[in-house]
Amino acid sequence: MAYIRERTIEAAWRMVLWNCARYGYSYRVKKGSYEGQLRKQLDHLAVVIEEPYTRPLAVWLPENCGIPAPTSEEKIQEYFYEYLATDTKGEMEDYTYGQFIALQLPKVIDLLNRSQGATNQACMNIGGPENIDLADPPCLRVVDLKIVDGRLQMSLFFRSWDIFVAFPENIGGLQLLKEYIIMHLK
Repeated sequence: MAYIRERTIEAAWRMVLWNCARYGYSYRVKKGSYEGQLRKQLDHLAVVIEEPYTRPLAVWLPENCGIPAPTSEEKIQEYFYEYLATDTKGEMEDYTYGQFIALQLPKVIDLLNRSQGATNQACMNIGGPENIDLADPPCLRVVDLKIVDGRLQMSLFFRSWDIFVAFPENIGGLQLLKEYIIMHLK
């Protein structure tokens, strides 16, 4: 089990990459997304980001390193609006996380407000039993929210995760979702 505790999204991303390179193992995907590809994987990973609100949310790579940055501030904003905050999906998409989040979000905010944060029930499930038949079912499965010491905490469960590209964009977008929720707390 890899346990990573860092201050920012970028620092956490770099440590996750390092842990995967150092301790991950290779295996060939036999069923699921990217069938036939060789993948480097960590079986269990826990990441705590102490100040996920630190800007910029996007991770940085030097321009001359030959690898494009996996995301940008603009892409994170777009991801938040198109894939987390609304329940619409494109023609070629089976789902968006927003289809699941949008239905539950008002109730979660109301629950946090009514309980003054003293609840363990502000938890949103992503996907349903029918999603197991999809070629690419949702990777994000749970968004759990609770207020601890006056701060909103968000815990996430991903069944699978592209840590190079998806990690920084997912976490950046989910931080924006968290900030949206905070704006609606009394």
